[in-house]
Amino acid sequence: MFFAKEGKDCNLIATKEDLFPSTQVSFAKGLEQRFKQACGTGIDFSDMSEADLVEANETDVYHVAVKAEVVSEDDHPESGTPNRQITHVVLEKDHKGEYKARVVKQILWVNGNRYVLQEIYGIGNTVDDNGEDANERGKECVICLSEPRDTTVLPCRHMVSR
Repeated sequence: MFFAKEGKDCNLIATKEDLFPSTQVSFAKGLEQRFKQACGTGIDFSDMSEADLVEANETDVYHVAVKAEVVSEDDHPESGTPNRQITHVVLEKDHKGEYKARVVKQILWVNGNRYVLQEIYGIGNTVDDNGEDANERGKECVICLSEPRDTTVLPCRHMVSR
């Protein structure tokens, strides 16, 4: 969904549905499936000004929202909101003047409960500007700087050694 706000119970509300219609893609049951958008089905921002893009960021409207929802034959409408994962993305201009997508929030909606996923600092797929894995350099604890990281400290979410 393009230009979407988050509504009640993690439902998404399109704010520019007339300009950018939402797209729905269904997948068969199973793991490791990949989404590949068909050529020519993206969005064209040429009719929008830069101010329109900035305004969206300032009004809790996300440029792109992706909702993955579990639907099965066992689901019944009266059972409530289905489990889902939502990713909110904004477009930002980089130092070259090109727009890049940046994930700003991920939400899990499980059994009627909303969970906001938080980054763990020092873990994950981090690639620097040279194409090297930044986690390979400096796998040491951010406190002692000598032992390998193996523990997450809450609430700051930094990786340290035990």
